[in-house]
Formats: sequence, C-alpha cells, structure tokens
Amino acid sequence: MKFTRYEITQQLCRQCGSCARACPRNAVAEGEDKRYRIDQKICDGCGMCQAACKLRAISKRKGLFSS
Repeated sequence: MKFTRYEITQQLCRQCGSCARACPRNAVAEGEDKRYRIDQKICDGCGMCQAACKLRAISKRKGLFSS
C-alpha cells in the first residue's frame, strides 16, 4: 500500500518533459499519445517531478492506494 501518489493534470501539462528529467527513478514517461504519465509502481513519492513542474500540473494525493 502507498500513502502518497503524484498525478499529472493533463489539461495543465504542456509536455515539456521537465518532470521526466527530474525523476530519479524514471517513473515519469511519455506515452504513445505523447502525454506524460507517472508509473505508480515505480514512483517512490519523492516529489522531484512536482518540484520541477513550473506549470503546477502535478498534484500530490494522500491516502491508501494499492500499487
């Protein structure tokens, strides 16, 4: 179980890739549809992606999540 997860709000994201470059675990990747997504199975919740996003398109969610 995870207690924190990060999610990208696609309406705010401009696909600049700064979040993917900032992620030390390579949990953020561009999909076939050219949208960035966070792989929750890889993400360790460090928050580097959120800190790198100047558009504030990444939000932190707290709760109990299955991975």
